[in-house]
Amino acid sequence: MAPTVFVYRDADADVLLNLVSTQLASNGVRVLRGKLPSGERNRADYDEEASQGFFADCDVMMFGTRSYCSRKVIESAPRLVGLVNPTIGVDTVDVQAASELGIIVGHGPVPENYIGMAEANVMLILNLFYQLRAAEEVLQGKRGRPPLNRTAAQLLRGRVVGMIGFGRVARATAERLNAFGVRIAVSPRTRPAAAPPYVELVDAATVFRVSDVVCLFATADAGNREMVNTETLAMMKPTAYLVNTARGSLVDEHALYLALRDRRIAGAALDTFETEPLPEDSPLRMLDNVILTPHMVGHTRDVAAATVATAVENILRVLRGEMPIHCKNPEIASQWLARRERVAAMPRSLRRQSEALSKPISRS
Repeated sequence: MAPTVFVYRDADADVLLNLVSTQLASNGVRVLRGKLPSGERNRADYDEEASQGFFADCDVMMFGTRSYCSRKVIESAPRLVGLVNPTIGVDTVDVQAASELGIIVGHGPVPENYIGMAEANVMLILNLFYQLRAAEEVLQGKRGRPPLNRTAAQLLRGRVVGMIGFGRVARATAERLNAFGVRIAVSPRTRPAAAPPYVELVDAATVFRVSDVVCLFATADAGNREMVNTETLAMMKPTAYLVNTARGSLVDEHALYLALRDRRIAGAALDTFETEPLPEDSPLRMLDNVILTPHMVGHTRDVAAATVATAVENILRVLRGEMPIHCKNPEIASQWLARRERVAAMPRSLRRQSEALSKPISRS
């Protein structure tokens, strides 16, 4: 019987997800599709489906930025050997639970993805410093042309760019910003083994205090939730900007709104929000010192093709018993192979039985 792969749905990405599904089917895979994210937070949770045995025959499952894979979902799939996200982030997947159960987790940090996001971050920073919207409004007759010595635009050269987090996107952003003659202050989660010579490693509080623009690159976990809040915003210079292309949960949006409204910071550029799409009644929409984009600022046609190809290849590799191209938990490779052997011995008709595969595997 053909292996079964679950592929999530998302209105913003279904064109690409349909391509993934079609290519998997052409490789002899049975594809099971999910439901569209919905509700106030525009997300899809699958605990109820898990209780009903929806995932019982799945060999691999793929989730995205608005479709959530909990421990309950993982434990409901006794045949599961792999989880694959097409994106860089896997914060919608319980990676710890997967690792404990011997399930490999693949993702999609293709160069087109993080380079696109890096270029977009530079673009947003320059837009903030050069006040592009204000220049457009002068042309449109919505405001007068300021004298040169009164313009709000300013050089990026000589400024301090602060970064919270230093993963692939942050590194690629720093590499590009280095040519602008800026000082780059970075607060990484873990100290990099070899940080580039043009970055200065500091603590998060220093980033907020000294930076002319603070860029968020942190992951969305419990410890980082609302790291931008009333306290950290108060640390920032009144002339400083905030850029968030990471995750909306990193920011207390009400606190940021108040800081922007009262000009306690100069402005912000936001591509991600706590609720997506950003509600029509969000007070952020009423501000004139914030750039708002709908979680797509770094998306390019280049990344679309690369993401589909990598997602399909990751899934097919896992089905063949090979490590995915990009892996979040390579340290469990031996446990994963042991789980694959146990799954291979199970009859395909077996659904929610096999409690043994829903219990953590010893790593000894």
